[in-house]
Amino acid sequence: MSVARPIMPLHLSTVKAEEAAELVTQFKEWFGQQEIRDLVKSSASRTHDFLLEYDHTPTPQGGIGKPEPWVQIEDAPLPQLQETADNIRLDLRLSGLRLKTFGEGACRMIGILNETDALPKFANSYNDASTNLAEWFLHERLMRSYLKAKASGEDPNTIGSVNLGDLLDLYLYEPGAQQGAVRAKIVQMVSVGLWDADPPVGARQWKIRAGPVATEFHFEVFAPVVEHFKQYLRGVSSKAPSMKEEDK
Repeated sequence: MSVARPIMPLHLSTVKAEEAAELVTQFKEWFGQQEIRDLVKSSASRTHDFLLEYDHTPTPQGGIGKPEPWVQIEDAPLPQLQETADNIRLDLRLSGLRLKTFGEGACRMIGILNETDALPKFANSYNDASTNLAEWFLHERLMRSYLKAKASGEDPNTIGSVNLGDLLDLYLYEPGAQQGAVRAKIVQMVSVGLWDADPPVGARQWKIRAGPVATEFHFEVFAPVVEHFKQYLRGVSSKAPSMKEEDK
């Protein structure tokens, strides 16, 4: 590999502005290598298959955990959902499916990347903290911006749809709060590939967009997995979800 594997600091809270900019630059170069791009693609395929098997849940570090379905809605596996035609209830079920597909799926994909040494060293220690509810909200926003730019003929990998001030609001910090904690969050999220970011130049703020892992995950894992499992939300099927050859 032409770029040495970057190393995450053990304590992100101590990272200053210049070090954060240097780390993010290293991470961008790392994920830009063809070998790493190929590993991101293969990890997406493995994650897709893992979720469709529907027989395990990931550990917080993205490994294969307990032998139970990774998503249960209304305290039931998807094939056992009560039958309903209530649109409000169906909407809540879909919302729950989408949230769990991001949380469990992105966690597993990051874990697979770590298993293949495709992440910066020690980045996987932030796996669970990178796939929570706030990160899901921002993932949706970043993907909307990505697709809008693409539809407008812009390069979606150069836009900046979120800045550091937006993150202060998202993480419930006061507008005048110290920016160190949010700057550490940027380093964390870029290290696992869910965000991409341009460090400030002069007085300009950080510009944040969907990262290479996030886009590959959304197109190759999230969208097809949600589409596959939507058929169970009405509770009308007793066939266990799978993608085995005989079920296709």
